Amino acid sequence: MKTQAEIEALKSNWKSDPCWDIEDTEGFEEHREELKQYRLEQEKVWEAQRYNRLLLKSEDLGIRGNLKLTAYIESLEKRITDLDERLYYREK
Repeated sequence: MKTQAEIEALKSNWKSDPCWDIEDTEGFEEHREELKQYRLEQEKVWEAQRYNRLLLKSEDLGIRGNLKLTAYIESLEKRITDLDERLYYREK
């Protein structure tokens, strides 16, 4: 059985890079339900933060509440930024 400190360290590591289902972490099988609950709660927090960010941005863009369009605009902005960076480093 893992200590509370080990569980908290795992949660902290996962939160900074949530690229796996934390409840499937080897060695933490006895804590599966606690870790799954933690993941689900954190995903809700992140979704609420995303919703609020998109809502504020939609207001700034003058399309209040149109979150789908706002998310699309954000994706286009990111693509432009990525292309700019690739061109910048290519020119060096």
